[in-house]
Amino acid sequence: MKEKTLDKKLVSTAREAFASKESGQVARSKADSATYAAFSTNKIDYAIFSAIPAELEYIKNKFKAVASEPINLGGFEFTIYVYNDARVLLISCGLGTAFTASALTLTHFYFEPRFVLFSGVAGGIAPDLKICDVVIAELAFEAEMQTVHSAVKNTPFESCLVHPLKNLVIPKSYSCNESLFSLGKAISFPKNLTIHFGKVVTSNNFPAPAALFHEIKEQQALCIDMETSAFYQIAWLLNIPALAVRGISNLINSKGTDENIHFSDLVGSAESAAKVTLAILDALIVKHSLSPSENAEVNEIINRFKLQPHPEGGHYARNYTSELSVTSLHPERYNGEPRKAGSSIYYLLRGNEYSAFHSLKSDEIWHYYKGSQVKIHMIDSSGNLTTYILGNSFENSQAMFQVTIPANNWFAAEVLDKQSFSFVGCTVSPGFEFKDFKLADRDALAAQFPNHSEIINTFTRELVDKNKIDNVRLNAKL
Repeated sequence: MKEKTLDKKLVSTAREAFASKESGQVARSKADSATYAAFSTNKIDYAIFSAIPAELEYIKNKFKAVASEPINLGGFEFTIYVYNDARVLLISCGLGTAFTASALTLTHFYFEPRFVLFSGVAGGIAPDLKICDVVIAELAFEAEMQTVHSAVKNTPFESCLVHPLKNLVIPKSYSCNESLFSLGKAISFPKNLTIHFGKVVTSNNFPAPAALFHEIKEQQALCIDMETSAFYQIAWLLNIPALAVRGISNLINSKGTDENIHFSDLVGSAESAAKVTLAILDALIVKHSLSPSENAEVNEIINRFKLQPHPEGGHYARNYTSELSVTSLHPERYNGEPRKAGSSIYYLLRGNEYSAFHSLKSDEIWHYYKGSQVKIHMIDSSGNLTTYILGNSFENSQAMFQVTIPANNWFAAEVLDKQSFSFVGCTVSPGFEFKDFKLADRDALAAQFPNHSEIINTFTRELVDKNKIDNVRLNAKL
């Protein structure tokens, strides 16, 4: 398959088209084609990380027979595999916390995976661990940071414990995603694999920081590696569902050293971790994928109505724009400019896809057509949160065939049945214009409505590069 590259000229064309004063469809057409060519093909379902390539060799061998898509991003080579109808990215990021944090941040920003897994090896600390056992990390902490909280308490540096971006106290240890951990505990793994669940310590000292090893053992860490704490730390910072799986490659003695390091089993332990990681991936795909019949139905809808990938998730197609222009009686809303009388789209969401919180200067009406019911969450200017169910009123008395979102309210939407899809229509009156659309900034919206921060965090995306968001994603709406 031909390698795809994010072409800077395409990005530039997209931005110029959105900034252009060309009228209507001409500007939209140039922006649409450039935007999709540059960005929409990179979205993935899952990402699997390792520190070194050998740790992913088992999974790569399993993926040899599946379709793959090479992508060049800033000079880095990536491959997306189409595995059981899911798009899976495999990444070897390099040893240590800095490389791990950088790779996860890069992947989150450019590929937006729904879930991330880390597969690799670690040194065993707990006395009952054996070579090629596997640890699924419930918690992780950084060895060199474990005394910081107590060291700075009641000093001028105590305020440093509050993270400046999240405005939360930095945890002493970082947790995995609860649903992924529960899924891992529920899987029946092969009998030749011994699975442990617990705490992992991370250090950039190899094989362990001997001076800190007594304190590390007191924390009851099962094993030590050079990545998991950084992996979970970035997952905490960016709200990424993450889980780390570590195969025991060597055993650390009571002094924090390993005289038998040359007898480590890198290949065997990496394979054990990869088998567990692949089993978790398979379970995730089953849990979050459509049935074969529903998947065929989705493909039929996409083809029949010529839906395109939606930069905010799902698929859409504009199907109507009024030829009549109107001028609002409230000139401040549209700065006295005319608008088309109305416009509409078809819109499709699958499973865990969602429409992120956004607002329009016009009223929008959602219409139910087919598939799962949709939850629409709306926050009005007074901070009141209302959740509507869009669906078949004859089958569910609580559902409505149509839901109206008044102008300037914040709203988001999700599929109620995560193993299904929702096919709806959206009508905007007066008609949609890109400049009337505003995508929510997660931190700003949560600060405005702190009582609803949990749902805001769930249905917003990180606006790492606001210029890219403004210039690339706006074409998704009407």
